[in-house]
Amino acid sequence: MLPRTPERMRRLLGLAYHRPRRFSFTPAFVLRDLAQYLYTDKIEEKKELIKGITLGDKEKFQLTPLPQEVLVLWGEHDQIFPIEKAFEVARQLGANARLEIIKNTGHMPQEEDPKRFNEALLNFLLPAPNSSL
Repeated sequence: MLPRTPERMRRLLGLAYHRPRRFSFTPAFVLRDLAQYLYTDKIEEKKELIKGITLGDKEKFQLTPLPQEVLVLWGEHDQIFPIEKAFEVARQLGANARLEIIKNTGHMPQEEDPKRFNEALLNFLLPAPNSSL
């Protein structure tokens, strides 16, 4: 069932973070609007994606290896998509996929540890130049 009520959104957000957050102070209208935004656009496609990833349905969850380099960032304690899926995603994307697990974060590593998240992203996008020495 989709979290269309403020209480269900609080529960979902609680699962998204490894470190406890205080969502009880978030006004109900904000959570209701968030649910409305998240669960109205392309809802059937989102359901199928979540089903395929969480249930491991090999027919629905297939990734084609990519020729370009790919960075996969994943929270170490993700309760929504377990860390085993990170390894599966990276493996299916092929040899050019680089997986980085961000320690002590959940499903939202960009919010829980923005410094480490941005560092990993910048190291991927702007690698150190090769030294000519």
